[in-house]
Amino acid sequence: MKKGLLVALLLGVASFSASGAFAQSSIIPPGPAQPNAAWDTPESIRGGMMLLASFDSSGPDAWDVAKHPMVYVTGQGGDDLSNRGIPRALPGFQLIDAYTKEVITTASFDLGTKLQAFPHGIGVSPDGKWIYVPTGVDADSGNSAIGGKSRLLVVNARTLKVDRVLVHLDGGVHHVVAFTDPDGNDRILLGSNRGSTFLLDPNDDQRVVKAITASDVPSNGERIGHPYLTADPAGKYIYQALRYGLDEHGEAGMAKVNIASGDIDLIYGLGHNGNPIASAHTADGKITYVNDGHGSHVYKIDNETNEVIAEVSAGVAGPYGLALNWDESLLFVVGKGEGSHNTGAVLGVVDTKIFKQATGLTYNMPIYLGGSARSIDHAILHPDPAVNELWVSNMRGWETIVLDLNTYTVEAYIPQVNGGNTHSGAFVKYAPDGTGELLVDMGGPQKKMFETKALAMAAPK
Repeated sequence: MKKGLLVALLLGVASFSASGAFAQSSIIPPGPAQPNAAWDTPESIRGGMMLLASFDSSGPDAWDVAKHPMVYVTGQGGDDLSNRGIPRALPGFQLIDAYTKEVITTASFDLGTKLQAFPHGIGVSPDGKWIYVPTGVDADSGNSAIGGKSRLLVVNARTLKVDRVLVHLDGGVHHVVAFTDPDGNDRILLGSNRGSTFLLDPNDDQRVVKAITASDVPSNGERIGHPYLTADPAGKYIYQALRYGLDEHGEAGMAKVNIASGDIDLIYGLGHNGNPIASAHTADGKITYVNDGHGSHVYKIDNETNEVIAEVSAGVAGPYGLALNWDESLLFVVGKGEGSHNTGAVLGVVDTKIFKQATGLTYNMPIYLGGSARSIDHAILHPDPAVNELWVSNMRGWETIVLDLNTYTVEAYIPQVNGGNTHSGAFVKYAPDGTGELLVDMGGPQKKMFETKALAMAAPK
C-alpha cells in the first residue's frame, strides 16, 4: 500500500446465528486518496474515481454456500431505531436464503468515524464473487480528505472481507447494477449522487473502463440526472436519466449511451419539469418503461425509434422502482413518495397490454404493503418463476417485504436482524464449489433470466 495510507484493520468474521450475532469486518479508514498509477485509467481520472485501499480478502467461507444455493443480498442502512431498543446499525448487508427466507448471515463495517456512511444501494458482480457496498449517503461530513460521501467497499462474497475501497471524489456512489456486454465482458455500473457515472471491470481489479460525466450528456454542468441506471437486455446500451429543463420545452429525458461507440441518443418527453428515475426493459429489448418521480407518470419508449409512444398515471405518488412480472403483462410501480416526503408504502400496477391501471387483481389497489413499509424503493423479481414473488426493499423501514404475485398479497416480512433499513437487492445463484451467477438486481434481470422470460412468453399456451 502506498505511503500515506493507513493500514486497515480487518477483524475476523463470525457467522450469523438466530441469537443476533453477525459477521463483522471493521475498517480503520485510510487517509487522503492519492494517485495510483498501477490502478488509475484515463477514464477513472476523468471521472474522479480513485483506489483508496487494497486488502487480502481471502480466507474461509463465512457462510455455507452449498446449503444456500440461491441468496438474496440487501443493504443494511442506518435508520435510528432507538425507539425499538435497537442501536443504530453499522453499514453493511445481509444474505437471505431465497427459498426459506432465513437470514443466513450479515456483514457490518465500522468506518471508524463518528458519523457512519450508509448504503443507499447494494450490488453484486455477474459472477457473484463481489458484493458492492456504496457508503455514499449520510457520509461523515468531517472526513473531507476523502471526499466525504464517497467510499465504495468491494467485499468478497464468500469470506465477507473487504477487498478494495474506492472513492469518488465528487459525491458518493448511490446505486450499483451489473450486466454483461455483447462481447461477454462483465461490467459494474455505478451511479453517483452527482457528477459521473462509471463502468468498472470486476475482473480487472475493479478498474474504470468508462466514465460518463456531466460534460458528456446534457446537464446543468454539475448534475446529470438521478443515479438509477440500467442496461438493456443485450448489454449494449446504458440508460442514464437527464434532469428536467434541459431541452427547449423544459422536459426531462434519458440518454441512451452506446457503450462500444460512445454515441448517445437523447430521448425527451418524460415529464415537464420531470425527474426520470427507474427504467425497466422487456425481454425482447423492444420496449423500455420509465417513471417520473415528480410527475407520477410512467412512460413507454419504443427502443427502435427512441420515442415515447404512451404514458399513464403511475397510480402512486412519487414512483421510484419498476419491475415487470414474469410474462410482462404487469408493471409494478414502487410508490416511494419521491420528490415530496419520501413516504410511501404502496405498489401501483400497470396493465402493459392496454397501458392503463390494472384492475381486478385484488380488492386493495394500489397494493398496500403494511408492516414497516415507509419509504419503499426497489422491487426485485424472484428468479424462480415457480416461486412467483416480488421482493421489495424499504428505505425507512426494517424489513424486506415479499409480495406473492399469485394473490397480490404480502407473503412475508423479513426483518433486518441488526436493525436499520433495506435498500435495493439482488438474487445470486451459487454452485456447491462456490462459483456464482447473478440472476437479477435492481437494474432488472441478467441475460440468462431475460432469455428464460422470453422463452416462456414464446411457448405455446
